[in-house]
Amino acid sequence: MRLTGSQISQLYSLVKSPNFDHRYLPPERLADVIERSKKLGLYCAIGKSQSGQEIGRVNLGHGPFKILAWSQMHGDESTTTRALIDVFEYLSQREHHREFIEWFLTHFTLTMIFQLNPDGAKSYTRENAAGQDLNRDARSCSEPESQALQDLIRLLKPDLCLNCHDQRSLYSLDRSINPPSISFLAPSIDASAGVNDARLRAMNWINGAVEKLKDAAIEGVGRYDDAFCPDCFGDHLQSMEIPTILIESGHIIDDSDRESSRKVAFIAIISLLSSIQTHSLGVSTDVNAYWAIPQNINCLRDIVLKDVAYQGGLVDIGIQKVLRLKNGTLQSSHVVHDVQPAGTLLGYQTHDAGEQAVLINSHEIDFVNKEIASILLKKSNLLIKI
Repeated sequence: MRLTGSQISQLYSLVKSPNFDHRYLPPERLADVIERSKKLGLYCAIGKSQSGQEIGRVNLGHGPFKILAWSQMHGDESTTTRALIDVFEYLSQREHHREFIEWFLTHFTLTMIFQLNPDGAKSYTRENAAGQDLNRDARSCSEPESQALQDLIRLLKPDLCLNCHDQRSLYSLDRSINPPSISFLAPSIDASAGVNDARLRAMNWINGAVEKLKDAAIEGVGRYDDAFCPDCFGDHLQSMEIPTILIESGHIIDDSDRESSRKVAFIAIISLLSSIQTHSLGVSTDVNAYWAIPQNINCLRDIVLKDVAYQGGLVDIGIQKVLRLKNGTLQSSHVVHDVQPAGTLLGYQTHDAGEQAVLINSHEIDFVNKEIASILLKKSNLLIKI
């Protein structure tokens, strides 16, 4: 059974789930999808969040090869949640790609957790209600959400895990303004970026998905940084010989609600599912195609102040747009992200300070991680509007 990338792309508008076209996705917005999955006998609760909200899973298929996918372990990363809901819609219908879907559901079991961190989704925060980053809790499993995931992994014994996230606008595929539309990672198993059987499988399946994305004319596929983080779920599971793939929905310029990114994430996920059944389940020893995927470079900022006089030298000041929930809606502001040597950063928008010092919120130094109220060129006394 084969699907091409172009076939997957052409189908998207016909199966895309309506009413999920905004970045803010509180748990109650999923009520209709959850209720429908319950009526179909596909839903099961797996635990509760820090504040007592139910966390559930949806099962599709009854095959021997088991795939577990979860999204929104970071509550402010909703793009892949919406993409997984689209996957649910796609695999639940029989009007399109019927032969492939019936084959998939016969040979595979796909379990999806739409929101592992419903508290964070509600408050639009990365962390859970206790202020903990769930993707730094793999070993200790101190949080109820992490425990629910770990218990499910022990129960299912999945053959593949898909750890789904949103990628920030910080990354480029090269030293230009070239953000990836999506990135993959076969996480490392140790500090030496070692490779075991599980990681080789993950690399092989990523390669298959990338080929389908090319066929779908998806440009800008990246490879996420594989620095080892033993407390991250991907690295932890990979080191435990459970093949795991990190999916990072990318930043696409002029896509503020990440609807274009959502479509790419859907195509990427279906491409992965199709690649597993069109490529040998054994391990490919040729990993060159995986390493040839361009690695993300952390060099982009939403706004860059260039050539700023700072502590006796010249620097670039990186500024990022942030979204915070206020009165039930997302409101944007800007914060100083970092200060780097001059020529280091590239900006989607740039302002040349002309080797002048700047006053940010009336401060010349103490402004990193601070929300910006004003930027003033110190010598010329000119305001920079962002």
